[in-house]
Amino acid sequence: MKRYMAALISLMLILTAHSGTVQAIQSDKKVVSEQHYTRVGEDYDILDEQVLSSKKDGTAWIWYINNGLSHYTSDTVYKAHMVQIPGLKDVKQIDVRGSGSSKDIRGYVALKKDGTVWYWDAKRTDNLPYPTSDPLLIKELSNVTSFVAKFDGNYKVLFVLKSDGSVWTWGRRTGNSKNAKSSLEQMKLLDDVASLQSIGGHVFAIKKDGSVWKWRSSSYFPHNRSSSKTVEQITGLSDIVNIDLGSITSYAYKQDGTVWSWRTYRDDNAPVQVHTAADVRTIVQLDFLRDPNLDKMYAFRKDGQLWSLESEKVFPELKNIVSVHQREPSGPKRYHVLKEDQTLWAWESASDYPKLVVFTKRMEQRGESGTVGNQAGQTGTPTDSHTDKRSDKQTGDKPKTTTTTSEPRVRTAPDISLYPYVTMLPPGGNQSIAVNNLLPGTKVTYTIDDPSIGSISYVNGTPVVVANKPGQTIVRATGTRTGYPDVFAYFMLYVADSNRLSDTYYTAVRTVPAADKQKPYIVEGLIQAGELVITAASSEQPVPVNGQVVINAELMNRIAGSALKAKSEVEQSLSESGIVLARELVVNGEVLSSPGQNGYTFMLHKDSLIGRKDIDYITVHAGDAKLMIHVATADRLFHSYPVIVIHVVKETNGGYRVQFLDEQGRELASVASNIGLILPASQSDATNNSVFYSDGTTTDPIGGKFNPYKNGVEAEINRPGTYYLGDNATSFPDMEGRDPELQQAVQFLASKGIVKGKAGGKFEPDTLITRAEFTSMLVKAFYALDKTATESFSDVQSPQWHHPYIASSEKKDIVKGYPDGTFKPDKTIAREEMIAIGARYLHEKKNYFYPSNPDVYLNQFEDKKTISNWAKRTMALAVKQRLIDVPANKQIKAREAVTRGEATRMLYRLYLLL
Repeated sequence: MKRYMAALISLMLILTAHSGTVQAIQSDKKVVSEQHYTRVGEDYDILDEQVLSSKKDGTAWIWYINNGLSHYTSDTVYKAHMVQIPGLKDVKQIDVRGSGSSKDIRGYVALKKDGTVWYWDAKRTDNLPYPTSDPLLIKELSNVTSFVAKFDGNYKVLFVLKSDGSVWTWGRRTGNSKNAKSSLEQMKLLDDVASLQSIGGHVFAIKKDGSVWKWRSSSYFPHNRSSSKTVEQITGLSDIVNIDLGSITSYAYKQDGTVWSWRTYRDDNAPVQVHTAADVRTIVQLDFLRDPNLDKMYAFRKDGQLWSLESEKVFPELKNIVSVHQREPSGPKRYHVLKEDQTLWAWESASDYPKLVVFTKRMEQRGESGTVGNQAGQTGTPTDSHTDKRSDKQTGDKPKTTTTTSEPRVRTAPDISLYPYVTMLPPGGNQSIAVNNLLPGTKVTYTIDDPSIGSISYVNGTPVVVANKPGQTIVRATGTRTGYPDVFAYFMLYVADSNRLSDTYYTAVRTVPAADKQKPYIVEGLIQAGELVITAASSEQPVPVNGQVVINAELMNRIAGSALKAKSEVEQSLSESGIVLARELVVNGEVLSSPGQNGYTFMLHKDSLIGRKDIDYITVHAGDAKLMIHVATADRLFHSYPVIVIHVVKETNGGYRVQFLDEQGRELASVASNIGLILPASQSDATNNSVFYSDGTTTDPIGGKFNPYKNGVEAEINRPGTYYLGDNATSFPDMEGRDPELQQAVQFLASKGIVKGKAGGKFEPDTLITRAEFTSMLVKAFYALDKTATESFSDVQSPQWHHPYIASSEKKDIVKGYPDGTFKPDKTIAREEMIAIGARYLHEKKNYFYPSNPDVYLNQFEDKKTISNWAKRTMALAVKQRLIDVPANKQIKAREAVTRGEATRMLYRLYLLL
């Protein structure tokens, strides 16, 4: 089982700090857009434990963790929402009043940087984020530097500190009732005050002379006018520069660096020096502990860590802290920690350890009755900056005459994504990091939050994450491309024992935000992660018989039984989380073998694979290499043989020699159906590497794609011979200056031998592609070349260059001919024909479902009437899975001929999906 911990669980949940918006139109006509943030400190100041202030435009934002903290102790991160407070900018301090939960703000008092004080109170059914009025200025207050707000029934009372050091009380009735008094009596309480704080029903003031004073806030509410309004000095505290207030114990910091504690509400309690609190910035008190390994008091020191005041141990999981923010709601005390990398981590004293807060930023507009617009300047255009630049929103069918050509959206920013989002490794395990969407010229650097849990190393230039000890941390990547803003991505690293594999996956599924559950790349990531869980649960290592690993019906029944049980659990987990599958889960069982051998022999029995519907693939391990048999093609694979023996030998040059034998040991010249071959490799040069085939006489590149989940390059084979990885870098002078994705597509596919240049060494991306050229690309990309195949088309004969490709295509049913018995190899291919071939292969090879309502995707084209009826479902699937883009001009021109460049781009995207 240890081996499976090295497998990746990929969620592809890419949360970048400055991108990733999703919008929807709700039934109440309010426009909502969302944007994910992890490094929130880069763009926002923390005003208090509930409000952030934008560094860019001064807007104020409420933030709250969905359903509180303690309900999500099993999740990998805390999911938080940010909602803009309408009408407020340049806020220095704010105090909010909730109703039932922190997200239901019923009112607030805000101090702006200009010293003015503003407030907003809800009507009976009015609350943020949809207030029906803007904040009001408190005209009686000016030159205010800080305040304390207290709410009691129908009134709020403010204690304000002015720039001259005086403290005043001011109050008014809450709500916007016509009967509300404009204000209550103002009263000066103190002079020469440096700062104000409060907890519970008490307000504390530190004077400029270092003395500390307190009073009860309730004494200044209207119904207590006859009560004694006394301000008392706390004896025993002098030369104080700051205080931390707690519900039981409070701490005072003196000018000489010493820390003193006292009982917050006890007047007869003398302050006591805390001798272990040296070099302290603040004290963190944990009130309700579940973990016996944690102490109750920690000191936040200048080294950016929390040190126990009881045992001098460092609080686990936290380093490089910039600031600590504490909040005492009615339940357990809550803490928020801002780290040097500008991420925010949260926990409460009843929880075990902090977790990263992933923010979902929401822009909201008030309806016609309100005055607040979309204040951050967001448009109403749905976009997704990960890899899918389209929207699935219906825009209506509005044909429009135009002479412009259909052009893809060009990607130039270093928009990166990482595989995986959640990685699970055993202590000592390692896994290479795969980067997707990497454009030429993009530099990616990696960091890891806690180097004690995991570290980054490089093997032949490939980044590898190494697991050091049990725990969890974050691996971060920064993509930099000259002339463009940096982009960020990260994934979670779990170092744990093998029995936690499935549990971690189920936890990860539950943490996916609701807004992400319909995104194609998120759903695909969850599917692939679930498939790895199924594979891990359905592996067996049979004992060899006479040196051969025998794959018979008994072994396959055991593997399939375990796989189906795991598949059911994965499907249930996804269903319970509201995630709709875009395709069927692929069930792959694994047959392990003893490591350390040079040669491996596998005996496959036809009756163990033929007719099975309970498993899709069986993977057999030959040391570091692997073979994959597609169960659905087993009948064609075995043909008339009851047994096929596969012999794999690792050669001294690093290649692998593969032989196919019958039951009597006679070598077969080929097998009738492809099997997969995965060669061990790092992603050192996935763009320029290819799998090469050699029969001892000729050597040819046959393609291959790096698969981060299997730590190798996978290709398909059907001939005996030697297979190895090699460099096959290819370039074309006329690709200079083309958009980065097209350059990448041409370079990638050319290195695999899938596309070739034209005369003079040029690629000619703007030349129209012929049916023969496109067929040869498909045959090579799908590993379908069969030199023994014959064709039936009257206009295709040997020795034409395209003869073997068209014959192989006919045999494998890839590109069809015409009813008159011709293929028309020199004819151009229409866009809808090209797309149909790619989408159909995605459906048949990867089990992608055709959209049940194609118009959801096709309505994005203003000329959707140009799409033939037969092509609508394949076109819809291509749009959904981003085989093609919706052009900026929204013209698909479905029946027009396509260029070599356009065909290469689509085939490149298809190749990466397969």
